[in-house]
Amino acid sequence: MTFRLCLLLLFLAWAALYLPALGKPELRGEEIRRILPAQGILESGDWVVPRIAGEVYANKPPLINWAIAGLFSITGSQSETSARLVSAISILVLALSAFFLPRKVWGNDDALLVALALLTTLTLISNGRLIEIEALFTALTGLGTLFWIRLWTSRSSPWLVWTLPYLFLGFACLAKGPVHLLFWFSLVIGALLFTREMRSFFHPAHFLGIFLMVAIFLPWMILNIEAVGSGDSSIGNWVEEFTMRGDVSRMEWDRWLTNPFKIPGGFLPWTVPLFFSIWFLWKGKIRFDRTERRDAVIAGSLAALGIGYVIVCLLPMGVPRYLIPAYPLAALATVDLFSRLPSSPRIAYERFGLKANRLLWWVFLIALPVMATLVWKRGETSPLPWIAAALVAVAFLPKLTFLRTENRRVLRDTALLIAAGGMGLLPAMQVFQGENDLFRKASAEIASKLPDEGRVTIYADAEFRNRLTKHLRLLFYLRDPVTGIGENGHLPDDTRLFMGQEEKREAMQNKLEGRSIDTEETLTIRGVTFLLFHLKG
Repeated sequence: MTFRLCLLLLFLAWAALYLPALGKPELRGEEIRRILPAQGILESGDWVVPRIAGEVYANKPPLINWAIAGLFSITGSQSETSARLVSAISILVLALSAFFLPRKVWGNDDALLVALALLTTLTLISNGRLIEIEALFTALTGLGTLFWIRLWTSRSSPWLVWTLPYLFLGFACLAKGPVHLLFWFSLVIGALLFTREMRSFFHPAHFLGIFLMVAIFLPWMILNIEAVGSGDSSIGNWVEEFTMRGDVSRMEWDRWLTNPFKIPGGFLPWTVPLFFSIWFLWKGKIRFDRTERRDAVIAGSLAALGIGYVIVCLLPMGVPRYLIPAYPLAALATVDLFSRLPSSPRIAYERFGLKANRLLWWVFLIALPVMATLVWKRGETSPLPWIAAALVAVAFLPKLTFLRTENRRVLRDTALLIAAGGMGLLPAMQVFQGENDLFRKASAEIASKLPDEGRVTIYADAEFRNRLTKHLRLLFYLRDPVTGIGENGHLPDDTRLFMGQEEKREAMQNKLEGRSIDTEETLTIRGVTFLLFHLKG
């Protein structure tokens, strides 16, 4: 396949899966804890200490907040779409690097398959459509590992091999801490042991690379501690959050016992060809050459995946998403091992894959019109153009992918099918979310109680910020204008509506500082009752 066609397919697959109705769903999960510090950065100009409701937020390093604030500035919008574009663009950068960097050794077609596998991994699709840390963190980790693979297999200068990757790994530390180094060192040491080149691990350039990684992270850490005044109130929070994953007393047995099965599910649908290929590797049908660095990279990738899998399974508070940074290595191993399969099992899998793709094709052809009908009946029209475009793409796909005949690119066909069908199904499924627009509607109701002039102020103390994550969304959707204050905050003079948890009445009254209450009322939002003080002007 030509270089230009590969790029076209990559961009089309990414756009189909990651852009449709990106900003339509209400904020979910931890998204609000990524956005509020970014808004605080733009309001205060303080890029060193992330804050929520004016209080220090130190649960995570700040790179995700910086990225969101940067994109807010570039787009001139603080919408859900602008925030989530950080993750969507991160996945695009990861896919492009997975295509460009291995291309010299693996060729256009296999490099394209690696990139498509990453774009269409179900877990990455989910994370790439939310503003969460995983997409950015995985992209930076992937860039580091893929650059090292490219430079090392090309026998580049050690001063490049051991320094350039650590720049990306350093920024990954600023995204989520050093957890990705587990996969990094497993890959590197595994590959070097395979080729008996472990000596190069101790090259001076490697120590320089580690120094550069630390130098990227350390300045922010020092400035943050100086600004906050205590390490425990700064990076100590996310260090504690990281270390508690090994706390047996917090173990949830049902989750822990199911992790060995959930972790492979996170890499679907590519778990199937990966395990199929590994089975034949185990049986000795696929052999590696210790003199080939390409073979060493795959051996190191399998070592990183295996070690990561065991550690996450053993961690008392381990969860499957911890293995996401290793997905670029998993995609590379999947494509490489599948291409090495002997003719007989490869053809057998291609026949199976062809039948599965045909079934998936029919599922999309039926599901898309059904979803369009259901969406129409609910009075929603925004997903309909995407569903129509997906239906056309799915109907046209057999002409492009030769689904009617056996072919050696069954993995590519699977990826393109997922992209075509997902373009319509993902926006349509958002209509049926259980909490669809709940906090948007609640914010509109609260805003309707506000006089023509003045602001809403929300009392968001530590309990509110840490326990009522969902309700922090009110600080995002009440923006005309809204202010959050914590334990140390002061009530803005133009506050006309002061709200907080009903049981925090006394603390709220202490914040009034002589202001008079005109009327008060209560409002229950998703099981939490809020007290609303209407203040005199």
